[in-house]
Amino acid sequence: MTSFTLDTNCIIALDENRAETAYLRKLVEAHTMGAADVGLVAISASERQKNGGALEDFRVFERRLASLGLDRLMLLPPMMYWDLGFWDQGLWTDELMEELEQKIHSVLFPNIQFSWSDFCKERAVDVNSCDPRWRNAKCDVQAIWSHIHHSRDVFVTSDLNFHQLNKKQSLIKLGAGRIETPEAAVSFL
Repeated sequence: MTSFTLDTNCIIALDENRAETAYLRKLVEAHTMGAADVGLVAISASERQKNGGALEDFRVFERRLASLGLDRLMLLPPMMYWDLGFWDQGLWTDELMEELEQKIHSVLFPNIQFSWSDFCKERAVDVNSCDPRWRNAKCDVQAIWSHIHHSRDVFVTSDLNFHQLNKKQSLIKLGAGRIETPEAAVSFL
């Protein structure tokens, strides 16, 4: 059975009833029917919310998933990051896991510093602030990291950064399997 990982953009698409909603619903239906294994990345709860802020409670995210009919999908935990992730929703890491994360980051965001402290130093940002560029980059990296770490087959995203040919090929070499848009992902059912 093929496994699919839906990224944060897929949740947003469903929430806003965007054009790719029909394809995403087909994937979720295939999961419900036992024809596919569809999961979500738990780091999606850490992304910037519609109001511009961050969630304080993971249960709010779980309620959002339930309202979208996604609560039966498996949540793939990311690496545990203090002040980014949620307690009991992240994995303690080892050197190999951290190495993979750094490789992914260098592919997706070569112009954004890997560590928060380096980002702040390079850009004269207050280390006690929250810069959405760094947070978004870290969440995107953790999304594909979760997909690779949990040995999934198809990473589903409409984020064009993942679909740039050189980046896509590099991520596949790191173990991403396939990276597809929601429309293309349906063809693997």
